[in-house]
Order: sequence, then structure tokens, then C-alpha cells
Amino acid sequence: MKKTSELLFLVTDGLVGSAVNGILFWLYLTGASLGKSKTSGSMYKAFREADQALTEFNYTSFKQILNKLYKQGLIKKSKAYSQLEIEITRKGRERIQRIIPQYQQERPWDGFLYLVSYDIPEIQHVSRNILRKYLKKHGCARLQESLWLTPYNPRKLLDEFADEHRIVGTILLSKLGQDGAVGEESIYQLLDRVYQLSKLNMRYSEFIEEEKRLHSNRFFLTIKYEGILRDDPQLPFELLPKDWRGDDAYRLVQGLQ
Repeated sequence: MKKTSELLFLVTDGLVGSAVNGILFWLYLTGASLGKSKTSGSMYKAFREADQALTEFNYTSFKQILNKLYKQGLIKKSKAYSQLEIEITRKGRERIQRIIPQYQQERPWDGFLYLVSYDIPEIQHVSRNILRKYLKKHGCARLQESLWLTPYNPRKLLDEFADEHRIVGTILLSKLGQDGAVGEESIYQLLDRVYQLSKLNMRYSEFIEEEKRLHSNRFFLTIKYEGILRDDPQLPFELLPKDWRGDDAYRLVQGLQ
């Protein structure tokens, strides 16, 4: 079994790999924001008992990390001197949202797929490279070198990007209806290929079956789930395969939280 730090690195490209972010994430999962009161020693004991996999942290380093979280304004504590009441601050929650993918329970869809193409001059190759990263960040999948696909209308995002990088008129947006096709592929076949939905669905299925056997604790369960969710484009529910297991995996994780 992988060490906790390795799992954290896999989930977030190293962003949660730091001890500070790792403990912040653990506090988030264990419901520290509910106002549970403990002495620092008993909290550390609960920390180790709840997640035996976190053997990298001893009591001293745990206290040091908590102090760092306080100083950075990511958590706050009560004024009671005999107890340690921890609550994740708004700033702390914002950090978690930035580094941990969130399952989208609502995915409104207008019934179209959008094709994004661009013809940016070589002299502006820096903007072209940034645009590719921008498209990928916002859930677009590449069909060809300068042709991308997304089920969510990217018009506003593209207009803002074009204005900011002074490439107005170089990006073309077109749309396909639900019954459309690209080449010989139907929309559903195309989505399965470019977003690798079959492989992703298999990972969800394996995760569910594995957890039924192993009964991992909440921390490990969530870490493994987030590792899959990070690669999930979270397409509109209408476009997902009929046997999609992503929702089952989400309910499994929610059941332990």
C-alpha cells in the first residue's frame, strides 16, 4: 500500500503533498468545523486512531503543523485555554476547494456540444500555448491540433481570454446538436473516445469493488476517490454511459462522511 504522502501527491499533483495541506485536508474530512473540542493530546490520539496510515506525523510535528495552519489563517481555535476547538476558516475552505476536485451535483446542459478551433499566428505562439492549457483546465478535450470539444458553452470564457491576450477574431466556436456526428462517430462514441469514459468507468467500478472488500478508513477512501475524480470531466448526466459508476462511487464516499 502506498504511503499517505504518495497518495496525496497522486491526487493533487503535489499540492496536498505538503504536511500542512495534508493535515488541513484531514481536518476537513473529519469534521473539525463542527466544533469538536479536544485537548491537543487527545486530538492527536484521535488523529492517529482514525487514520493509522498517517504514521509520518508524530505529536510534535502535528502540533507544529497546527500552529502553521493558525498563523496562515486556515484554521481558528476557541478562546478556552483548556481545550482545543478547531474550525476551518473561509480561507482554509477556499484552499481546499482549489486543490481538491469537487463533485458537481448539478450539471445544467443546453443540449449542444461545442467545437473550439483557433488560428493564432506563429508570432503569438505563447498565447496559443496558454490557450491550450486554458481549454484543458476548463474541461475541453482535444480532437486535433487546433480543434477542441466541450459540452459546456465556453463563449464567455473564450471572449474573456481573447480580450485579455489580444487575439480577438482568432478563435472560432461552433456547435453540434445531440443527434450530430463528427466523421463516422456519433456524439456518444466521440465523447467516450476523447474523454476515455470507458476507462474512467472501469476505474470507478474497481474502486467500488475494492472498497467493498477492504473497508478503508475515511481518509484513504476519500484520497483514492479524489484521485479518480480529478480525471473525471464531469460531463452532463445526459451524456454519460447508462452503466456509469461515478455516481455510485460518490454516494459510497458520502456515506462515510
